[in-house]
Amino acid sequence: MFYTRALFAEAASEVSAATKSKTTKTLYQVLGSLPNQGVGARVAPTKYINNPTLKDSYYEVTKVNLKEGTTHGRAWGVQVLKGRTLQDGKPTEIRGGLKLKWKEYKA
Repeated sequence: MFYTRALFAEAASEVSAATKSKTTKTLYQVLGSLPNQGVGARVAPTKYINNPTLKDSYYEVTKVNLKEGTTHGRAWGVQVLKGRTLQDGKPTEIRGGLKLKWKEYKA
């Protein structure tokens, strides 16, 4: 029985090591790592980047309020979907900052 537990513990540590190597960032972690807290930067959720039908879709960040530790906060930006600016270029709050995986968008 002890041998089975040891094997299970070893397998669990290998799984956790594999998931740690593929860490993803929230929107606020990405913005916190950029200069000027990401104001003026282009960011996109990975579902936009990995989807060929959503080419040229991103948010251009206009305002950021980060809390201590840069893991939570609020961000506003202009949404560009398939190369077209939405809502006449009016900044809106960026939704899903904690739920989605985010990256800096590089055209």
